[in-house]
Amino acid sequence: MSKPFNSLRSLSAVLVLALLGACNAKGGGSGTPGQAGSGGGTAGGAAGATAGSGAAGAAAGSGGSAIAGSGGSGGSTGVAGQAGSSQGGSGVAGGAGGAAGAVAAAPCSAPADPNKPIAKLSQTGCMSATDVTKMASIVIPYEVNSPLWSDGADKSRGFVVPAGKKIHVKDCTATPSDCPTGTQDTGKWVFPVGTVMVKNFGFDNKLIETRLLVKADATTWNGYSYQWNEAQTEATVVPDDADPSLNNMRFQASFNTGKQMVTWHFPYRFDCGQCHTQEAGGTLGLETRQMNRVVGGTNQIDKLATMNLFETAPAKPYQAALMLPYDGQLGTADKTATTLDARARSYMHANCSNCHRPDGVAVNWLDFRYDTTLKDTGACGIVPMKGTVGVMGAQILKPADPMNSTIWLRMHAPYKDGDKTRMPQLATYIVDDKGLQLISDWITSIKTCPN
Repeated sequence: MSKPFNSLRSLSAVLVLALLGACNAKGGGSGTPGQAGSGGGTAGGAAGATAGSGAAGAAAGSGGSAIAGSGGSGGSTGVAGQAGSSQGGSGVAGGAGGAAGAVAAAPCSAPADPNKPIAKLSQTGCMSATDVTKMASIVIPYEVNSPLWSDGADKSRGFVVPAGKKIHVKDCTATPSDCPTGTQDTGKWVFPVGTVMVKNFGFDNKLIETRLLVKADATTWNGYSYQWNEAQTEATVVPDDADPSLNNMRFQASFNTGKQMVTWHFPYRFDCGQCHTQEAGGTLGLETRQMNRVVGGTNQIDKLATMNLFETAPAKPYQAALMLPYDGQLGTADKTATTLDARARSYMHANCSNCHRPDGVAVNWLDFRYDTTLKDTGACGIVPMKGTVGVMGAQILKPADPMNSTIWLRMHAPYKDGDKTRMPQLATYIVDDKGLQLISDWITSIKTCPN
């Protein structure tokens, strides 16, 4: 996507030397234009060649650009390629909520302090050193069969598993204790602590956001969003939830792709854990049904097995792949070889079942996992427990009547801040018209509820 990251090439020889010979920059005076301000951006945490003077253009701070930043009054020792701290003035595109002195133990790994992510995406090791818009070679790319709706954005995905660690694949028949809510969780993948998931969001071949999802411990995933600049030279971590600049609202930005203006909403860090729950498996798209897909002539699961990434590789033949619900970035839905029911249930599995499952935190009376029978979903012919969305006599799923089914009504509802009517409640602000039509057709096709 887009053109390579060239900003390092434009830095002065003085700054390059400063990066090679980082030292402590304490008590610097005001710098001149072209020096790093309070967030040393491309210069990472490298301090200036002239410590304390602010005159040689390299007193790096905690997250601003190394180009045209204002003077820094003092930065702590940083690690080359990572953010140092500073009390200086703001640099260009400073990383509010980014870490002062954040350090990753290895490329594309968890930050030492989960509350202090590395401020610049280029310094995380998750992106290529020669083209920051591309994932680094250590990131394993993958595709899914049934994508999550993300307001029409194109997406690319990848992950890094720590060296020597393995992916556990649930087999509910062999190990029933892995699956307390039934065999529907067969094929769920459980990643080891330290795993980093990377997802890019973009429009018109321009990146707008990159999210890093890091497994911090056996039950917790921490998420960090990075906002891309329009020049596609860098992405900066968005503010922490408590940052006063947010005014208790999720961060949003307008982005010019060159073809359109896009208004994009970035999730709170807290939001990530609302969907990426232990019950749902942490990662939502990595399971055998989703990953049973041929990419570049090779089945993805075969590739990962060859890389020896599984404790025990999924048994062949693999679980049947989820169907592509409708035409989109990942291809054209094959409506002749797949049933309407299979495509609708695939869509609901990908977009709804992380919360709507028997052990779901908020709504555990519905089960929209793919292998759950319609009878056992708890939806057909059932009066809603959380209201009828203003439609008298509505049911969760009313056979042959989508406009009196709260599944359809909630998908159709517009986003309103603080209003929990709309589904999904998080990470989407635009109605998925193709998904809505799919679910409408599916409900219409159901004539009676099974006994």
